[in-house]
Amino acid sequence: MQQDRPLSLVVDDETKIRRLVARNLEDYGFDVIPAVDGFKALEVFAESADELLPDLILMDIMLPGMDGFECASRIRQFSDIPIIFLSVHGERTYKMQGFEAGADDYVTKPFAIDELVARIRAVLRRTQGKPPASDDSLVNGPLKLNAASRRVWVNGTEIRLADTEFRLLAALMKEPGTVMTHDHLLRVVWGSDALGQLQYLRVAFTRIRRKLEEAGLEGGVISAYSGVGYILRDLAADPLQQGVVAEN
Repeated sequence: MQQDRPLSLVVDDETKIRRLVARNLEDYGFDVIPAVDGFKALEVFAESADELLPDLILMDIMLPGMDGFECASRIRQFSDIPIIFLSVHGERTYKMQGFEAGADDYVTKPFAIDELVARIRAVLRRTQGKPPASDDSLVNGPLKLNAASRRVWVNGTEIRLADTEFRLLAALMKEPGTVMTHDHLLRVVWGSDALGQLQYLRVAFTRIRRKLEEAGLEGGVISAYSGVGYILRDLAADPLQQGVVAEN
């Protein structure tokens, strides 16, 4: 639950960096829980009451004993809390691993603190912003999504989606049978700065498809139109119907 001062869990084994990030975040109106490694980060969830859980995790990748990727993957098994990776590794392969592990954003060190704070606030707006009341429930055959509670069900069984996955599925569910363009989906979920980053979509939709299939929906529910975008099949209509490209 978000507090008046958002609570951030800062996970970094380098004391100097951990303290520097914590001090600056506190100056910008955040409260901070420090953790020296992934094991300590997991303990925060095991030992804290719901109302004392962090609103956000800032986590280094190169941690002793358990790297940030593994820690994020474990957290994603029971929580949708936003995760931002902080890393000296700016290579594309590291960023893809980060998003595959369930990250909501990835910031390369060194970074300006005002930029980091702006990225944090953007993620919190996306994940904790109240959705319009008129867009609470979306249903497509056995697939149901509730925007207010941020929950998804397949044939009555709930599936857990990370925030980026939820927002992408919600965008497709608003117009099943219609191809949503790459640019539209990137702008809706990550903002205009992400335009052209098609790998973000590939990683997220791979995870969404796997979760839908594990819940019992057959393959092909979400299809990629090469060079155009993605489409969610209209499950209440002809499964072989052709989609039309949305003008977004």
